[in-house]
Amino acid sequence: MLPVSYEFVAGLATEFGAVECSWRESDRSFTGFVAEVWFDQLPADFAVRWARVVGYSVLVRSVSSGPGSFAVSVPCTVPGGQVQLVGGVRGGRVRCRLVG
Repeated sequence: MLPVSYEFVAGLATEFGAVECSWRESDRSFTGFVAEVWFDQLPADFAVRWARVVGYSVLVRSVSSGPGSFAVSVPCTVPGGQVQLVGGVRGGRVRCRLVG
């Protein structure tokens, strides 16, 4: 599987009208992290485009709380030594701020 950076996921999410994008640790992801991308409407186009770009599917789910009605979990990498975590706990949402 092709590891993709958080920045790439966030950029693609912006093109598709994401409400918010953050990243968190994940025990299920092969990279150890996922980008959580939030949308107001079902992000079918984003999920299809993502699968074409990297060659695997993403988890899309309807949520009752959060910044959008749908959340998409996308496996990603986070550049070590270049990231400062702001808030958050293991398994929770965090905001990413690139340092440097």
